[in-house]
Amino acid sequence: MENKLKDLIVIGAGDLGKDVAWLVERINEKEPEWNLLGFTEISELKEFMGYPVLGEDDIIEEYDGVYVVCALANQTVKQRIMEGLPDNVKVATLIDPSAVIHKTAVIEEGSMIFANALVGVNAHVGRNCLVLHNSAVNHDVELGDYSIVYPNATISGKCMIGKFVEIGTGASLIQGISVCDNAKIGVGAAVFTTIKNPGMTVGNPAVTMGSKKKESK
Repeated sequence: MENKLKDLIVIGAGDLGKDVAWLVERINEKEPEWNLLGFTEISELKEFMGYPVLGEDDIIEEYDGVYVVCALANQTVKQRIMEGLPDNVKVATLIDPSAVIHKTAVIEEGSMIFANALVGVNAHVGRNCLVLHNSAVNHDVELGDYSIVYPNATISGKCMIGKFVEIGTGASLIQGISVCDNAKIGVGAAVFTTIKNPGMTVGNPAVTMGSKKKESK
């Protein structure tokens, strides 16, 4: 007996939505799992990436038992949408077939792991995270809810990453450090010390902008 495909709606028909559509297609090419019904979007679009634009987010209420994922990079908006979903929908977790996921790793609902990403031994990816193409979440890493690891970024082992963190493209974090909630790590940053202050951290070695106390006169 063939497995029935699970109906899926993607929230957000923007740039990230393109990658999510591709992710779903790659999963289905390996083993059919999802019936992508379409996207929600606040616009006049009728079609996106070859799929219908179903309407605004509240249209989801009409699809009993449907799965959803959120293709929005704005973490605050994403949290508001995901925590306000109606009770009759489910939250999907999407993992690209090429991703390397250790059997002890835990990936919470709503998160998406993209092509050639790695999630290592005893790593824990929280709810509604994005681990994008070619990035690495290594052994014993804790990645907080709604965090984003952009392409080619590397989080070394035993790092503790807070919620709503953004780790920019090509950034590298040395093993064993912590990153506070709401921190943003810039493109190509090399992070050697714990980040205690939210804001933008940039450079090599990386420094958090505005984190240094002014010297007293």
